[in-house]
Amino acid sequence: MKIRTIKLYFKEGFYGIFRNRLMSLAAVATIAACLFIVGISYCVAINLDFMLETLEKTMGVTVFLEKDITMTQIEQMHNRIKQIPHVTEVKYISPKQALDEFQRDLGEQGGAGVLEGLELDNPLSPSFEISLTNAKYQRAIIESLSELQGVKKIKHAQSEAEILMGINRMLRIISLILVGILSIIGIIIIMNTIKITVYIRRYEINIMKYIGATDWFIRWPFVIEGILIGLIGACIPIFIIWASYGFVIQLIYDKFTVIQNLFVFRQANEIFPALLPIAIAMGGIIGMIGSTLSVRKHLRV
Repeated sequence: MKIRTIKLYFKEGFYGIFRNRLMSLAAVATIAACLFIVGISYCVAINLDFMLETLEKTMGVTVFLEKDITMTQIEQMHNRIKQIPHVTEVKYISPKQALDEFQRDLGEQGGAGVLEGLELDNPLSPSFEISLTNAKYQRAIIESLSELQGVKKIKHAQSEAEILMGINRMLRIISLILVGILSIIGIIIIMNTIKITVYIRRYEINIMKYIGATDWFIRWPFVIEGILIGLIGACIPIFIIWASYGFVIQLIYDKFTVIQNLFVFRQANEIFPALLPIAIAMGGIIGMIGSTLSVRKHLRV
């Protein structure tokens, strides 16, 4: 294909957009709304995944053992826990280590003298601190730990992890449904936009056919017009989200200080370099599908 021909296609594509400004604006707005939801959903999902990942590194599972358990039993239990699938690390905490850590924490809060004298009669139990590969395996690991002899109590944050994962799944499903609906609406509007362009240029198209123009020579300007509408509709919402992302995160931190102490959001430069090409690809594909279907249905070549 010659460069001159490509320039002609793009010129006609841009001309088609400006010729039907209102319909083109409606198509751009619909695609922008669709990809705005995609962008918001992506940001929420990425941050929820990051929060879950952070939670996985900090929560783990703590297994408290019976006080009369022997060191031989502790070693056997340690080896059995390490063999449980999705367990990455098992750390033994003796009663003395637990008391020392407790005293250190109280000392930082100004209550170091509260536990004086407990070294001789330590009430704390030995325990294992267990790290997992993923929070979703926590239930299965807890069930395996419950079957071990010598286990007194298991401390975990299973409910919190399940709530976060449930919210994440629900948001993704809702987002996919909305994106699907808006994508169909965007394709229909683009089809109507191209249909109007085809109708306006019907006499010109007939002349082109009579002088020997190929089918794709006639189709390409309409396809490019649809792709350009999709690309414009994709770029607008992504740059709006990108520009406002930092402000929104700071606003959340200011309004809900407890969140800042619990979770950290991802930075914009960690999200948008991946989100931008996804949005551009989606916009271009929606535009291409809409224009291709319209030309195939309404353009008789």
